[in-house]
Formats: sequence, structure tokens, C-alpha cells
Amino acid sequence: MEETVVVVGAGTMGAGIAFVAALAGYTVDLIEPDRAMQERAQAFIATAAERAGDAGVAGRVRYHASIPERSDAAIAIEAVSERLDVKRAVFAALARSLPPHALLATNTSSLPVEALAESVPQPERVVGVHFFNPPVAMKLVEVVHAPATSDEAIERACAFVARLGKTAVLAADTPGFIVNRVARPYYLQSMRALAREVASVPELDALARAAGFRMGPFELMDLIGLDVNLATSESVYERTGAERLMPAEMQREMVSRGRLGRKSGAGFYDYSEGPPDRADLGVELPEGERRDELVAVVGFGGLADELAERLESRFARVQRIENDELLDEVSPGATIVIDVGNGTADRGDAIAALDALLAPQTLILVDAYATAIDACARRLRHPDRLVGFGVLGSFESQRAVEIVDSQDASDEALAQAQTLFEALGKGVVLVEDVPGLFLGRVVGSIVNEAVIAVHENVAAADDVDLAMRLGTNYPIGPIAWGREIGGARLTRVLRRLADAEGEAFAPHRSLWVLDVEEEGEAAPVAGPASPDASSALWGG
Repeated sequence: MEETVVVVGAGTMGAGIAFVAALAGYTVDLIEPDRAMQERAQAFIATAAERAGDAGVAGRVRYHASIPERSDAAIAIEAVSERLDVKRAVFAALARSLPPHALLATNTSSLPVEALAESVPQPERVVGVHFFNPPVAMKLVEVVHAPATSDEAIERACAFVARLGKTAVLAADTPGFIVNRVARPYYLQSMRALAREVASVPELDALARAAGFRMGPFELMDLIGLDVNLATSESVYERTGAERLMPAEMQREMVSRGRLGRKSGAGFYDYSEGPPDRADLGVELPEGERRDELVAVVGFGGLADELAERLESRFARVQRIENDELLDEVSPGATIVIDVGNGTADRGDAIAALDALLAPQTLILVDAYATAIDACARRLRHPDRLVGFGVLGSFESQRAVEIVDSQDASDEALAQAQTLFEALGKGVVLVEDVPGLFLGRVVGSIVNEAVIAVHENVAAADDVDLAMRLGTNYPIGPIAWGREIGGARLTRVLRRLADAEGEAFAPHRSLWVLDVEEEGEAAPVAGPASPDASSALWGG
């Protein structure tokens, strides 16, 4: 059993890795030339050991100012600054110090493992072991294999991670690996939405939390540090060249002005008077008698079923219309008509037909993810009563609804729509009329990036989902989330986004695989995917 571990670098990551290794029973040689940093690491490890109730941990960590000339350690992990020249120098020194069979690991989050492997003899023993901050608490470790990395090195790295009590996911040596790559759209699309004035920073953060994210994108960037987050985005973009992953100019400007987030006192929020309030958009399902109104639901599928069921608990009369051929059966007495459609097609024709049938005061709600609201309104006799709404996946799991504050919708119609969804226990945020609204563009782009990563063999679908749940606390893995929402629906959302903002944001052709049913029947929506992509997504 490999009992001695060398950790180079005693910063936040290095000290954390040293602690979890010592806690697992390893003897750790922690290398740090900066005396002050070494003392901080020693104090951190002593405190962490006390909290863990294992007084022996601190004694298993030995401190050194430099890499020893000779070491019998079988594993070494570098956790120094993200500079290739610095890391290569560390690896060269480790290769001279450790025996030829020793495993050489890097904790890099953005640099190519292959570039480090090329700098040492026996490159097959070089592997990435990317811990997440803080290593003491975070369960995920990305085990990254460069082209030359041997199967034995991968097995040893995974065994090491398991002994630390962590969960390993296997990733190819590609820009950002899994987590930093797939998470990019969460930040980038959120900043694009802010630049388009879809809603305010607090409102967009609240919408993200309502969808299940633990923190909104802007409060999370402030916590990470805008400079750190930007550096990761720039590294991923420089290595991929993918336009969809281009860093936001907004963020560059904020960093240049010193607005780095919490650590500088200001970022997207101002922290001069303490942390900002975090509004919760969820509302309690009201109690009391059912409202004496007739509400009609047009459409079929899971969302229509969920809406009808919730409406029946709050309204005395609910009508279901599951076929457009039956639109003329919508009751003239309906005060609200909610058009869900099938979630994948523009509903302009159906809404025009309803507009001709219904009384002028009847509110018409339409799925804004699938339907172009402004174009739809131009076809109506009474465009002021048309309101777009956004529920991306399950009505039950999303605590808030996006309501489109379009130029045609009247204040009365918007207020009526807000009252309706609040009566159904949902918070409401008014957003501008842009393709994908906010959650559609953000969640859709995350799922799309995950599908692209699987298609490019960055990692298996299950590992992508596991990595994003453990590494970023996503409420559900993006591949699983895509299956829940539906590949065809996401394709519609992203196709509209790409038509408006460029082909860089187009849906990947493999999204259709997310709609493969259990019995194996597929529902292609954007052209055939490769067999490799299908196998990767489904583990076949």
C-alpha cells in the first residue's frame, strides 16, 4: 500500500489535499518555500484535525521548504499556481526526487496534463487529480488521463481518491475537463441575459435558485472572485476556440475596474454593508376555497397534465383541450386560456384561432420558450391580452415562472397572469421578450454543453452528471435534466436562440438522443447523431 504522499504547494488547495491525505492515514510531505504560507497551512491542518476528532492527523504532515533530493514516496501531487512553466519545473524536480514508478499527479484545473507529462521521463505515470475547493468538504475529484497516461496510473489514482473518501470521475485531457467546461454556460449565458436586460441581477439569481441551483450565477461569481472565474473562462476559450464559450466583455471590464466580488467589497453586488438579501421566489400554495372561474388548458404532455392537476385544486372549473382540432370547443366563458402545446412548436396559428373565438377580456397565456411572442401578438385582434410564460421542465420542481413583459401585453394582463401563477404556488419574475428568456437559455446551454462533451468523449454521460452534481451542486445532472425537459424542447429553445444571436449557440445534433424512450424508439429532432454519441449518452 502506498503510504507516503508528497504535496507541493501549501495554499488553500495544497493544504486541503494534504489534510485529507493525512486523515486517510498517509504520511504527507508538504512542500512550501513561503514560510508564512507554510505556517498558515499548519494552523489550518491543526484546526481541521481538531474538528475531525483525529489528533494524529497533524502529526502525519511533515513540512519542507523544498522538494527533497530523494524521496521514497509513491505519489506526488502538485498544487502550485496555474502557470505551465512553474508546474513543469515542479514536475521536473519531482521526477528527479521520486522513484521511476511513482505516480506524478497535477491538481491543475485548466492546463493540459499532456504538457506536463511531456516534461518528465515515463510520461505514462502522469495523471490529473483535480480536487474541488475546499478539498475537505468537496467529494468530487476529476481523474484526468492524458494521451500517454497508462491504465495502471489511472487505476492507482482512482484507488488513491477512493481511500481519501472521495468520488472519482474519469475525464479526458480536454479544456476545462468536465466541470469547468460544462459549467461555463451558467456564467456566460447569465451575463449575456443581463447585457440584454432580461431582468435585474437579483431577479436572475432568484430565478436560478428557483430552478434548483444552490446559488445564482452572479452571487456565485462574486463568491468565487470575478478574476478567478474570468481566468477559467479565458483558459477554456483559448484552448477550445469555441465562440459559444467566449468570455463576456462585461466581466473583463468589471475585473479591470477592480470589482472582483466579495473579496474586493463589490462585484455584481455591493458588500459594503454586508451580504445582500437573497429573495426566495417560492410562495406557499394558498389555502381556502377554489376560485369560481373557468380556466382552459390547451396542449398535451407532462406540463399540460401538471398544470391541469394544480389548477383543479385552485379553480372550480378546469377544461382540458388536448388537440388543436378541438380548439373551437374552448368554452366562451373561460376567463383564462393557458396554451401549452407540445413544447416543441410555435403556437402562432393556435393562438390566432383562439383570439378569434374568445371574448376580448379572456387572458391568453402561451409557452414563450417555443413561441415567438412578438410575432404571435402581431397576428391578433387583441394583442394586449396575450402573455408569454416560461416553465422549462416540471411545473412541480420549478418554484418560479418567467412572465414575458412584452410591448403589447397590458398591465392588467400581466397582473392577471401573476395572480394566476401565485394562486398555483409559484413565484413570478417579469422578463424581457428574448429567445429562451433566462432559464431556457441558461439550462438549455448547460445541457447542450454536456451533450457536446459526451459526444467528444470528454467523459461518459453518467460521469458528467455525477461530476456536475458533486462538483457544482447542480440539482440534477445536465444529461438527466435534458431527458426530463426533452431533447426536442431544448432543441426548439436553442434553435430560436441561435437564430437571434448566432449559430455558435445552436443545439447539438445529439440532443435528439435525450428523447430516446425506454423501449429504444428514437425521436430525432435535429438530424442524426453519430452512433458513438448515442452509445456514450446511453452507456451502450
